[in-house]
Amino acid sequence: MEKKMENKNLEVFRKAPVPQAVLKNVLPAMAAMIMVLIYNLADTFFIGQTRNAILIAAVSLAMPVFLIFMAVGTVFGVGGTSVISRALGEGRKDYAKKVCSFCMWSCVIVGVVMTALFLVFMDQILMLVGASPGTMGPAKHRLERYKHCSIRRVSLRDDSTPVRNVETL
Repeated sequence: MEKKMENKNLEVFRKAPVPQAVLKNVLPAMAAMIMVLIYNLADTFFIGQTRNAILIAAVSLAMPVFLIFMAVGTVFGVGGTSVISRALGEGRKDYAKKVCSFCMWSCVIVGVVMTALFLVFMDQILMLVGASPGTMGPAKHRLERYKHCSIRRVSLRDDSTPVRNVETL
C-alpha cells in the first residue's frame, strides 16, 4: 500500500503536465494561508465586537510577530520542497529523505531558538512593532497564546511539504 502511494506521488512529478503538478502542490499551501487569514479575520471581528480600541490594537500588534514565525516555517517548507522535488525528479530518493529530515529538524531547532528569543525580548519586540504603554499589556496577553504554540507554528507549517509528506518519500 505504501509503495503504491509512493509511486503515485512520484508520477505527478514525472508524467503530469507542469501546470497540474504545480496546482497539486500549491493548493495545500494556499488553503493553509487562507485558513490563517480567516482565523485572523474572525478573531478581529469578535474582538471588534467589544468596541475596545486597545484590544483591537493588541490584535494588530501581535500579528507581525505571528507572521514572523509563519515566515520562518515557510522558508524551510518552500525551500525544502524545491530541493526535494528536484532530487525526486533526478531519482535521488535517499538524498530527498535526508533533505526532508534536515528541514524538519532545522524547523524544530529554529522554533525553539525563536521561542526563547521571543520570551526574553517580548517587550522590545512589541515596542519595535509599535506598542505604546497603553497597548503593551493587552498585546503581551495576546502574544501569550502564541508563545505556547510557536515551535509548532514554525516546525509543522501546513504548506511545508517536506514535513507533511515525510512518509511518502
